[in-house]
Amino acid sequence: MSTDKVNSNNTSAAASSSLALPFSLIVTLKFKSKQHKDQFLIDVTPLASYIQKHEPTTLAYNVLLSDKDPLQVLLIERYEDKENAFLNIHRSSEEFQEFRSKLKAMEENEFVEIDGHSYLDSSVGFGDRAASSV
Repeated sequence: MSTDKVNSNNTSAAASSSLALPFSLIVTLKFKSKQHKDQFLIDVTPLASYIQKHEPTTLAYNVLLSDKDPLQVLLIERYEDKENAFLNIHRSSEEFQEFRSKLKAMEENEFVEIDGHSYLDSSVGFGDRAASSV
């Protein structure tokens, strides 16, 4: 799935019917080599730091490494809402645009396969217990 498709899924009916519900992206990245995965981690680290410092409407931005597949990474992104926090603030930042161009080049060169899905909050469950106790 291309990065454009990940970011544009469910933009129609779900977005218009939601009343500013928290919005999440769950993205699986499968790299062709350790070198490509390592480069992704180098590229995403400054973006994650930027988001933590400058995007208070981004509720979570986690990069998880598979314990079963050394070439698989899971990216979990959670925003206060889709329209403002995700589309207007996050996607428009210069830092995101720079990262996105690097990831898109990796995808076009077939160094990574990307599969992403978007979700609206159901209000069932809770977030990261460890983070809330810090």
